[in-house]
Amino acid sequence: MTRQGRAVAVAAALLLACGPAWAADYEAQMDPAPFDATTRADILGSIGQVSATLNGNVLTVNGSFRDMTSPATAASLRVGLMKGVLGEAIGTLTVTRTSQGTVSGSVQLTPAQIEALNREAVYVRVDSEKAPEGNLQGWLEAKRN
Repeated sequence: MTRQGRAVAVAAALLLACGPAWAADYEAQMDPAPFDATTRADILGSIGQVSATLNGNVLTVNGSFRDMTSPATAASLRVGLMKGVLGEAIGTLTVTRTSQGTVSGSVQLTPAQIEALNREAVYVRVDSEKAPEGNLQGWLEAKRN
């Protein structure tokens, strides 16, 4: 192998060893989760927004919410089959246990979950005392500059 060939091979090996060094930004408007006649009054009127940054395979989420009729109890990062389709939790987020507060946290994603994020199939859900199966939710979309 020539000297130049060895230099290229070493540079390629270093790039592979470092892993992905890229970041991408996402955002979501959190709107009321699906409701029925019994939960309508508990869910309607609440609103929120989140932003997220994917750095390598770690997604960091920060956001806020307001106008919930009862205190938040939990928040999670979830993945469905596609945007608008509910799915399973893939990570737990921290939430202020009030009717107006913040949601934040970091979740390590698998390659399949990153692909779902890029298809807008990943969303944030905030639960509350009166709506334990979801008060607010918003699907993450690539941030438009």
